[in-house]
Amino acid sequence: MSSGRREALVYGGLALLALIVLVPNAPAGRVLSEDTGVFTYVARLIGDGGLPYRDAWDHKPPGVYLIDAVALAVAGLWGLWAAEVVALALAAILSYRAFANTGLGGAAALAGTFAWLVALPRLFLEDGVQTNFSELFALPLQLAALDLFAREEARPRPTWRTAAIGTLGGSALLLKPTVGAIWIAIALTLVVTRVRARRYVDLGWRVVFLAVPAAIPVALVAGWLAAGGAIAAAADQVVRYNAAYTAFATATDRLDAIAQGLRLLLPSGLALVALAGWLLALRAPRPPLVTIAVVALPLELALASAGRGYHYYFIAWLPALGALAAYAASRLERRLGPAAAPRVLIAAGVVMAILPGVVVARLALERDDGIAREAGAYVGANTRPGETVLVWGSRSEVLVLAERRSATRFVYQYAALATRGYSTAEEVAALLDDLERSRPLLVVDASRDSFVTPPLDRAALATWSSPEPQYRWPPETARVVAWLESGYDRVATLGGGWPVWRRRAP
Repeated sequence: MSSGRREALVYGGLALLALIVLVPNAPAGRVLSEDTGVFTYVARLIGDGGLPYRDAWDHKPPGVYLIDAVALAVAGLWGLWAAEVVALALAAILSYRAFANTGLGGAAALAGTFAWLVALPRLFLEDGVQTNFSELFALPLQLAALDLFAREEARPRPTWRTAAIGTLGGSALLLKPTVGAIWIAIALTLVVTRVRARRYVDLGWRVVFLAVPAAIPVALVAGWLAAGGAIAAAADQVVRYNAAYTAFATATDRLDAIAQGLRLLLPSGLALVALAGWLLALRAPRPPLVTIAVVALPLELALASAGRGYHYYFIAWLPALGALAAYAASRLERRLGPAAAPRVLIAAGVVMAILPGVVVARLALERDDGIAREAGAYVGANTRPGETVLVWGSRSEVLVLAERRSATRFVYQYAALATRGYSTAEEVAALLDDLERSRPLLVVDASRDSFVTPPLDRAALATWSSPEPQYRWPPETARVVAWLESGYDRVATLGGGWPVWRRRAP
C-alpha cells in the first residue's frame, strides 16, 4: 500500500472516530444545554443584526457566538453539531500530522491521537442535552499550532508558518484565554532556545511574526463590537466579570479542580499514559513539539483550574496530553521492536476505549427530560413573533426552542445579578428598566431547575439562600417580585413545576 493511500485511510478513520464520539451530541431527541442555550440565543441575535454584550449579557469571548451564528445560518441546530464534527475531525487529522512530523513515527502518532479522542467523551457529553463548548472549537487551533511549530522550528528563519501560529493564537483568545497554554509554551521555548544560542535577531523576528498576526483577529472583532457600541459592555462582561469570577477560587479549589480533571481522564487511561510520557520526556532528549507539551501541561493545569473546574475546561489539556502519550508510545515502540509494538499498542488502544465506548453508547440513547421542550412549546403557542418573554433562571434554551426574544439583555440572571465582587444593586435596576420598557407578555419562572436562582415568590424568596457562596443575590431582588405582582397573573404551571404568568390586560 502506498504511503499516500495509507495516510488517507488514517485520516478517514480518525474522522469516523470523531463522528462516533459526537453521535450522543446530535440534536435528535435532546435539547440544548444551559450554556449552549445562551450561545445559541446570542448567535441568533447576531444573525438578526444584534450584538453580544450590548443586546445579551454573557461573559464568554465572542468566538463561540460567531461560529454558532454561521452554523445556525447554514443548517440550524444541526449546523451546530456539524460544526463540532468538522472541528473535531480536523483536530484529529492535525493531531496525527503534528505528532508524526516530530519523528515519533506514524504508529505512535496514531496512538497519541486515538488516546485523546477516546478520552474526550467524559469531558463534554452530558445526559440528554446537546453541548457546544468553546474548548472543543479551540482543539483544531491548538493542534494546528503544534503541527506548524513542528515544521517551523528547524528552519533558520521564521516563515509564514510562524505568522500562522500567531494568527491561530489570536483566534484562540477569542474563544477562551484558558486554551492559550500551547502558545505560551511556544513563546517560552523560543525565548529559552534563542537566548541560549545567542540568536537574538532571530528571536526578535519570531516575536514580531507571532505578535502582529495574533493581534489581527482580535482587532477585527474589537472593531466590529466598537462599531456597534458594544466594546465597553464587552470589556465589562468578558474582562471585569471573569476577573471577579476567577478571583473567588482558593488554592484548595484550584487543586480540587485539577484533581477532578485527572479523575475524568483516568477511565480511558490517558492521564496515566501522558504522565509516563511527561516523566520520560524530562529525562531524555525529545523532539521540540514534545518540549512544548512538557512546558504546556503545567500551564494548562493552572489555567483550567482558574474557575469552578467544570468538566469541559479540561478539553484544553488534550493536545498536550496526546503529544505526551504519543511520545510514550514511541518509547515503547523502540523498546519492544517493530514486531511486538503494533500488537501492544492495538491492545492498549482497545483497553483505553472500553469505558469511553460505554459512555458514548449510553448517552447516545439518552433523551432530554422534556421540561424545556414543553416550556418552549407553551411559549411558542401563547405568544406571537415580536412579543418578548422573560425566562427567569438559566434556561435560555426555552427562548431558542420557542424562537422568541428575551425581554431583557439579562437572558439568564444569576451571573450578572448575584456574582460577588461584580454584581451591584444597579444591575437589578437595569433589569427592571428592561422589563418596564419591553413589557414581556409571559414570565416563566424556571428557577426550580436553574443554577443558584431564587424563585419569583415573595414568601419563598424571603427564606431562600444561595447554595453557592460565590453568588449572593442583593435585597433589591425583591423588586422583581413586586414588579411581577403589580402587572401579571399566574396562568399555568408547566410539567417541570415552572409557574407561568401573563401580563394583565390594560
